[in-house]
Amino acid sequence: MTDKKPPQNPDFVAALAALSHQLTETQAAGLLGVSVFTLRKWRTGARAPNAAAVRLVEVLNLVATLAPPIVAALIPAPSTPSQGTK
Repeated sequence: MTDKKPPQNPDFVAALAALSHQLTETQAAGLLGVSVFTLRKWRTGARAPNAAAVRLVEVLNLVATLAPPIVAALIPAPSTPSQGTK
């Protein structure tokens, strides 16, 4: 076993930061379909995203530039704790 980190992709980290600068971590993770833990690992370079995630961030940044309301509509609504019935 080695302590070798995956190669960090500075372009991806910058694109991820640009996409999520107005979102909470939870919103950004939900938009990308990953956990907050995974999102944090991508940001720090501790984990490398797969090619699909890299492309998704690129496409979402393009859509955010051209049509911000579309990206806003894709952001998952905050979840509320379910209330039990009595």
